[in-house]
Amino acid sequence: MAGSNKPKATFANNSIHNSIDGLVGFHFNAVGLYVAVLLAMAVLIVWSGIRTAEQVQQYHQDYKTLQDMKKQERLLQVEHQRLLIEQQTFSATPQIASRAVTELGMFSPTLDDKLIIQPAAPKSSQSGGAGQ
Repeated sequence: MAGSNKPKATFANNSIHNSIDGLVGFHFNAVGLYVAVLLAMAVLIVWSGIRTAEQVQQYHQDYKTLQDMKKQERLLQVEHQRLLIEQQTFSATPQIASRAVTELGMFSPTLDDKLIIQPAAPKSSQSGGAGQ
């Protein structure tokens, strides 16, 4: 009977050995999978950080561009206002001339109406006297 116990013990040892190998093999596969998942997560975290830094840099560039455009807009608005005032000034001149003619009876002088006054040469005190 001792001989019949021996094969049973060997069978039990083989069965335990096979199940330990299965557990150990499963354990190593689980660790490998766990390491792969951790590496993938680390890569995703680094990629996410890089993308965030790129987006912040792009935001700063866009904000600077926006500020430059706002400054340019203000300058253009000032120029526009100046040009509007200038336009109103020039458009008012014909209206003033028209009102001066119609309401006040003014007219542009003709050549006969114009008199050009030039300074005379100073007279010397010797030639003339008080008696002239």
